[in-house]
Amino acid sequence: MRLHPTPRSTRPSAARRARALVGAVALALGLLTACSAGTEPAPGDVTTPTVLASPPVEMTAAEPPDCLPDGVAYAEVGTGMAASRVAWAGSGPRGVLLAPQVRGDVCQWAAELVRLAGEGYLVATFDWGKAGEIGFRAALDVLRTTGAPDVAFVGASAGGTLAAGLADDLDAVAVVALSPPSENGGVDARAASNDFTGPLQVFSSTDDPQVPAADSALVARQDASSVVTEVPGTAHGIELLAPDNPHADHVRATIDTALEQGFATGATG
Repeated sequence: MRLHPTPRSTRPSAARRARALVGAVALALGLLTACSAGTEPAPGDVTTPTVLASPPVEMTAAEPPDCLPDGVAYAEVGTGMAASRVAWAGSGPRGVLLAPQVRGDVCQWAAELVRLAGEGYLVATFDWGKAGEIGFRAALDVLRTTGAPDVAFVGASAGGTLAAGLADDLDAVAVVALSPPSENGGVDARAASNDFTGPLQVFSSTDDPQVPAADSALVARQDASSVVTEVPGTAHGIELLAPDNPHADHVRATIDTALEQGFATGATG
C-alpha cells in the first residue's frame, strides 16, 4: 500500500544483453543451471534463450559488476530520474523479483538470482539507487514484458517492505520478506493495511539490531498461508541467506515453497 506518491519509472519492455555493450535491440536471456547460494554465484549454462526484438523504450547496456556471471543481463532501463539498473536471467512465464536492501545493488541477490533461474524461473533484481521503488517497478516491467505475466516478490529489509506493501497493487502471486520494516519510504506493508491474500512469508531475527522482530511481524497476516518465522540471532535481511547462517537452508526452502504455492494458485496462464 502506498502512503505517499513517489516518482515512477519509465517502464522498460526488455534490455539488451549487458555484456555485449552494443546498441543492438535484440535481447537474449539464458536459463542458468542451478548453483548453491553464496556471495559469488558460479556461471551457468545458457539454454533456450528468451528473445525479444525491438524493445520500444530507451535502454543502455551497462558494464556488469563482477558478481554477475556470464548469462546474466544487466542494463540501465528508463531515462533521467527514472533510470534504474536491472539484472536478470532465466526464461519462462514464472517471474521472481528480488528486491535488495536500502543502498543495496544487484550483487546482494546475485546467488539467488542464479539459483532460481536454474530452477526454471525468469528472475530479476536491481540496484536500489536513489529510490528503491523506481528500481522495483523497472525490474517488474522487465519480467512481465520479457515473458512472465505472473511474478512473485522476494525482498530483504526495505526491499521486503516494497515486496509486501506493493503486492496487491502490482498483482504479485506470492511474497517472501526478510526482516521487513512494517513501513518505509511511504510504503505501508502492514497486513492490516493491505488486501493481498496470496502466500506471504516473513522472516525475522529475535535480536535484529535494525528492525525489531515485532515490527516485521506486523507484515504477516497470521493465517495458513501467511506466517512470520522468528529465528534466533542478529541476522538482518539478506544476512539470513549468508552461507554461514544456520537458518539459510530454512529460509531458502521457505522461498521455494512460497513460489510453488503462489504460482500454483495465482497463475494467469
